[in-house]
Amino acid sequence: MPDGDEASFLGEFSQRLRSGDLGVVCDALSDYQQAQADTRWGVDNPYWPLNNEVLFVARDLLDRSSTLDDENRHRALSWSLTAVWHLGEDEDADRIAEILETTSDPGLREEGLMAASTALGDAEEPNPRLLAAVRAIALDESLDARDRGSAIHALGELDMPEVDALFLRLTESRDLKVQVSAAGQLTSPKKVRVHREVLQQLVASWPEDAGPFSRDVRDALVGFHSTYWKDAHLDDPALRNAHDELRFPLTDETCLEAFTTLLRSDDPVAVGIALDHYEHWEGLRHVLDDSDLADAYLPEVLERAREVLRRPISPAEVSALNMIGTRHTEPGDTDLLVDILGRTDSDTVRYRAVWAASGLLGGAESADARLVEAVSGVIFDPSSRGTREAAIRILADRLGAGADDVLLRAIREGEPDVQVHAVSHLVKTGGLDRHRAVMEDLVESWEERPPAHFWGQNPVDLVFGKPHSVHWEGHRLRDPDLRRAHRRLRLPTADESYHDAMRTMLESGDVAAVGIALDHWWDSEGALARGGEEARQPARALVLTLIQEILRRPPSPPELSREYGPLAAHLTALSALGVAAKDDLSVLADSLKCADSLRGQVLDTVSDVLRSVGRSHPRLVQALGDVVCDEAVPMSERGQAVYLLGEFRSDNSVDVLLSAARRPELEIQAAAALVLARDETFAEHRPMIQALALSWPEEDVPTEVIEVRELLEDSDEE
Repeated sequence: MPDGDEASFLGEFSQRLRSGDLGVVCDALSDYQQAQADTRWGVDNPYWPLNNEVLFVARDLLDRSSTLDDENRHRALSWSLTAVWHLGEDEDADRIAEILETTSDPGLREEGLMAASTALGDAEEPNPRLLAAVRAIALDESLDARDRGSAIHALGELDMPEVDALFLRLTESRDLKVQVSAAGQLTSPKKVRVHREVLQQLVASWPEDAGPFSRDVRDALVGFHSTYWKDAHLDDPALRNAHDELRFPLTDETCLEAFTTLLRSDDPVAVGIALDHYEHWEGLRHVLDDSDLADAYLPEVLERAREVLRRPISPAEVSALNMIGTRHTEPGDTDLLVDILGRTDSDTVRYRAVWAASGLLGGAESADARLVEAVSGVIFDPSSRGTREAAIRILADRLGAGADDVLLRAIREGEPDVQVHAVSHLVKTGGLDRHRAVMEDLVESWEERPPAHFWGQNPVDLVFGKPHSVHWEGHRLRDPDLRRAHRRLRLPTADESYHDAMRTMLESGDVAAVGIALDHWWDSEGALARGGEEARQPARALVLTLIQEILRRPPSPPELSREYGPLAAHLTALSALGVAAKDDLSVLADSLKCADSLRGQVLDTVSDVLRSVGRSHPRLVQALGDVVCDEAVPMSERGQAVYLLGEFRSDNSVDVLLSAARRPELEIQAAAALVLARDETFAEHRPMIQALALSWPEEDVPTEVIEVRELLEDSDEE
């Protein structure tokens, strides 16, 4: 917000905090909490410049809460504890402890424990009183498991022997939820090393449905094994011990010693495991207290990875490639990668090598031709099923138009899923303008049924444009001229060729072609998106004629529309009618006259249009009146027409309603009379309405009869 607005906004908030009115202050703290909660969506708390003031007010409420009555005290404590949870410091520990020691309210206890976690985490040495208060709640078996779990969580960041001893004690609780909560605080790699036997026995005693957090404990006991070697076995006991120490180290020193033991060994599995641990986020850096210690080993790790790759078909090469990745590739790695891509029969190795190669493909002019050829070869290798798509993506992203020859070959020779990815990435790099004919021929051969989608996108739409249509999606026109016209409609511009294509399809006499063109005419993603309202005008007269013709026809052949079947043509015409009629309401009158079996749908369209424009038209009013007075029309449609006559007026509306009121059917009489009774001309027509009301039966009457009589009675009283 502008600086002035922000100052005003914060000034108003500050005034509320300092107002002295407890309700106003608590509402302000509530607003702060809501804004803080919204930060989980990636936005800043707009009140953060006043954090110190918020904390000052919260502390003041905590200090004087004992002077407040019970209701106000509870509210003040609740919002002030929430503020301290977000902003509190070590100096708030005694305030929080006082509440935890005295309250019996579960809500305040939970809020106090959240605040306690902040205060304990801020202290170099935890406040003894607050630590004791939280510990007492964790041990109190009379409390709910949720309260005790909150206390356990509040202590979770404290690395203290006495706290770990408390967690171990609580794993013996009779309450399973408390057991799980306590065990969850012992799942860091170092703590698992110390307490593994206890945790294993505990987990073995749990049922499978011990709750969602029990899975975290089970996973922690397994630890991070590796990325690519989970099923491998280390034969050397020393290496097995080193692997175990690496997963659950006692100290950073023993961890790094175990890591180098594996990395420097002659066993390729051990080397692969070490490389995986260095690269993976759950590996070496995760278990070190000081993760920066790992940085010193990067040169040795990369040298070891390249040494592995220089060996012929080393089992560890997948881990080495993953370690080098795209971040650590160097020009000298080109020979290694070309060699690996030429000799490996492992698709996993091939995949990692292709991604490593992407770090060296800086552009079409600077890319090494041998590396480009090696990556390109993956696309046409039948054994590279999991890597071909990555190779296409990397070549297109790195080389741009320089990858055209390879991608065009993929279009001509590749399997269907390869063709889809080649087309999609050519579109991304502007290849549609360079190779439109080739790409359109391929996409047309799919007959609107692509063998695969690309990141949720239909590749046909990527090449031909959107929309295909609305009601005829997926239909392929057989006539080549109509197919060309359809393709022209899907291009993103509207010029004379666009209008020629529209006219060709509308005048074709082909049911589906006419329907597709009408969909392009009315849909907002069609003509309107390409040239605004002006793009609709050249075909407008022809569209209006076709709408009436289609509404008179029987349903369209069901096989022409996958989704809408025989309804497609009529739904297309009605949709076009809804757009065309907004500029000329008399079109709706013509449509009602020819609707017959579609009258109900046309009336729905009339309703939508009138709601949009907020008025009616004399010809439309008369057409609605004809529907009302036609005994052959179902009563539900006649009633809907009366409603539309009353809701949307024109100069002749009253005359048409008077004619409807003279009809012999009670339902029509009453509906028309009710509209007139609510009209400003009620006084003029009151005698006629009164006479009608006297002729109506007393029982089993429509609700309109009751409403008319009530209006007459109200007017008599006035």
